[in-house]
Amino acid sequence: MSCLTQSATVNLIHHYRDIGVWTKMAIRFSERVAFVDDRTDKFLTTLARLGGYCTVEQAQAMGFASSPSQVQTLLNGLERAGFLRRVAEYPLVYQVTKSVVRLIGTDLWARRQRAIETVRWRLAVVGFYLEARQWPADFFFQHEEKIAALAKVGCSRQWLPHRGGLPYVADELVMDAHDGGLSIAIVDRPHWTAFLQLLHFVTRFARCRASAGERLTLIVAVGSEARQRMYERAARHRRVIEHCKGAPEPASLYKVSTPTPNIRTLTHEPVIHTNLDSRRP
Repeated sequence: MSCLTQSATVNLIHHYRDIGVWTKMAIRFSERVAFVDDRTDKFLTTLARLGGYCTVEQAQAMGFASSPSQVQTLLNGLERAGFLRRVAEYPLVYQVTKSVVRLIGTDLWARRQRAIETVRWRLAVVGFYLEARQWPADFFFQHEEKIAALAKVGCSRQWLPHRGGLPYVADELVMDAHDGGLSIAIVDRPHWTAFLQLLHFVTRFARCRASAGERLTLIVAVGSEARQRMYERAARHRRVIEHCKGAPEPASLYKVSTPTPNIRTLTHEPVIHTNLDSRRP
């Protein structure tokens, strides 16, 4: 991939817009991707692995540019280039497209259209990521990287959750907080039952936790004190406790301080999924 400057990207976008031939297919993918520099590549890849959605403020916090106006210009440019699409106007929310999937070479389902509740949840995932980086915590995004990192703390492939007969930890966030162990985190979905989410989480990693012991921590990130209290009640349920495998608590609770944007409408028809749907969210 060519690594040119962001100004070159914007110049290309403005050139095709000015001559009046800009459409999603106006420039071949190979030509557009040649103008994606290192910073843009890192931003789009990270965004896709976090669920595919962000606000202007989140993009700035991710280091995409130093000011809101610069971020807005670059996001608009990526929208015209077909790498992002606008899915909400107030506040502005962008989502990665199929072009980003082609860019990173893996279909993470981040480009699929979602219901408002799911969009807000994925924005909450980005919010948690931005706060956890300040702990500081390093994130493992590649699936095989997650599996390898977990193996180093004593959680071998055989103890990991499986799907289709293979280890599967793609839906969870795996972090190194530089405390001698690893953390596996999920972000609460406020439109789902706290008890079922916690039970599902601790059950999936019960054997892994028994093997890794204190070197593995489970974290649930919540967005409000009300949701935190619900998880505290759920943590006392006998069905949850029996999967703790000797840990002092089912999972540590972390309250995200940045509020999740309140989205009222989307620019597309919502896709509805049920509580703890068997399909990937």
